[in-house]
Amino acid sequence: MKHRALLLAGLTLILWAALVYVTGGVSGTLAGVRMSSRGVVRPLVLAALLFGSGVLACGWRALDADVEWIFGVLRRAAPPIAAAVAVAVLCLGLARGTVTAGGSDPYGYVSQADLWLRHQLRIAQPFVEQLPIPYADRAFAPLGYRPAGRDHVIVPTYPPGLPLLMALGTLIAGPLAPYYVVPIFGALTIWLCYLLGARATSPTVGAGAAIALAVSPVFLYQLMWPMSDIPAAAFWTAAIFFALGAKEYSSVVAGACCGMAIAVRPNLAPLTALPCAYLMWTRGGWRAFVLGALPGIVLIAVVNTYLYGSPLASGYGDLGVLYAWRNAPINLRRYSGWLLDTQTPLVLFAIVAFARRPRGVNGLLALFAAGVCAAYLLYSPFDAWWFLRFLLPAWPMLLILMMSGVAWVLAKTPRLLQAVVVACASVLLVGHEVGYAVSHRTFSLREGERRYAVVGDYVAAFTPANAVVICMQHSGSLRYYGHRVTLRYDWMPSESLDRTIALLRERGYRPFIVLEEWEEPLFKKQFAASAIGRLEWRPLAEFAGGVVSLYEPPAVR
Repeated sequence: MKHRALLLAGLTLILWAALVYVTGGVSGTLAGVRMSSRGVVRPLVLAALLFGSGVLACGWRALDADVEWIFGVLRRAAPPIAAAVAVAVLCLGLARGTVTAGGSDPYGYVSQADLWLRHQLRIAQPFVEQLPIPYADRAFAPLGYRPAGRDHVIVPTYPPGLPLLMALGTLIAGPLAPYYVVPIFGALTIWLCYLLGARATSPTVGAGAAIALAVSPVFLYQLMWPMSDIPAAAFWTAAIFFALGAKEYSSVVAGACCGMAIAVRPNLAPLTALPCAYLMWTRGGWRAFVLGALPGIVLIAVVNTYLYGSPLASGYGDLGVLYAWRNAPINLRRYSGWLLDTQTPLVLFAIVAFARRPRGVNGLLALFAAGVCAAYLLYSPFDAWWFLRFLLPAWPMLLILMMSGVAWVLAKTPRLLQAVVVACASVLLVGHEVGYAVSHRTFSLREGERRYAVVGDYVAAFTPANAVVICMQHSGSLRYYGHRVTLRYDWMPSESLDRTIALLRERGYRPFIVLEEWEEPLFKKQFAASAIGRLEWRPLAEFAGGVVSLYEPPAVR
């Protein structure tokens, strides 16, 4: 047992050295004694001496047996480790996730959930008829909505899957339930990632992939938002997991999960062909799969027809505008760069997974991940790293392949090296990814998003009922919290500001302007020819230390 103690002590020192490297140093007080560790050389040298002592005392075989004992413990602990990580993700999402319907996506999803509860997805705006402005229907549609037809009606732009889940949650748990949905699905995605990894390769690979997913910066970032990326990832992971199952009900459940995934994120509907083809190629059951998927497909087709006039139409607009071949080089460069930055080059081990069996299963995982990436290769480019969120449905499969590749390579190395590499790589990977998330303010988003509710509450209390607020970023939240009509300036021609404000006043409305700090230069540039557009007067109120300002335009002579 002494040689086992030497091994454990050496690995502990390796872990400590990796922790010191990641954090830049550790210091504190223990029992009144000041302690600090700033370097990695001493613990590494001491670990090497301990390993050497174990080899000299007992030989390599005994050391290898001890390493195998450690790995055996980890294999048996894989399910509870994955479960603990899932619970931690749930708690983190509930504690730090945003609880505000601000901006475009959060407002769009949460407000649509309310529409489902009221059984009314089309919002009539008859007041628009009183305002003879060519762009009125578009400008009076807040973020997350678009005009429908010629009847001065606006409809949601986002798919119905997530809002329906939020509406169901509201019926069960009350008005804050829409903000619980993503943390719950975040925990579910972690657990499903483990189950899929265990089914596809091994429990240790599944647990490793689950941990890697839980600390992935883009996963953590999206865990904070009431948006569709993580629920879509959960449903697709469940679909692939059940498609690999051998139970009689597995095929129909896989299809049902695909149907829900389509209702949440319709543009990935073509990927349904992959699990269906796998079932046809292996054990059959594809008819049950199609039957299970039909309700979700019918749902999205019916809603699209009702809102947009065609089952194949989208609330996002013309596909010819959203997708273009010229976007491919830009997106390939950006997404690959963000992937390597956030997931480290370890993600390239996913390629190695094809060297191990079962190749059919690995092929399904790889084809699905590649299909998700291909779906966004031609999509409109974005310039922020967190737009990796589009690819989150592929993340569990990609990380399972990565861990599978790492495991295959490590299996060809000496046992002691395996233990050292696993210990070091675990700390370094977790440290890098959590550090990336922290440096990008992932865990402080909740406080910043509160400004939408604060501004809305102020507008509701201190502006008249006939107020019309000219804005863009707050166009949805001011309706949700402030209960005021909003007019989006980004749809207004540059020469129209003064005329529009005068017309609003003639029709008995009282105009206000709400702008974020970053919006003010854009607003001033857009309406540079207007005295009002230059904002040369003090705001009525400022919020969040000047981040948001409320103006009342002066009379223009």
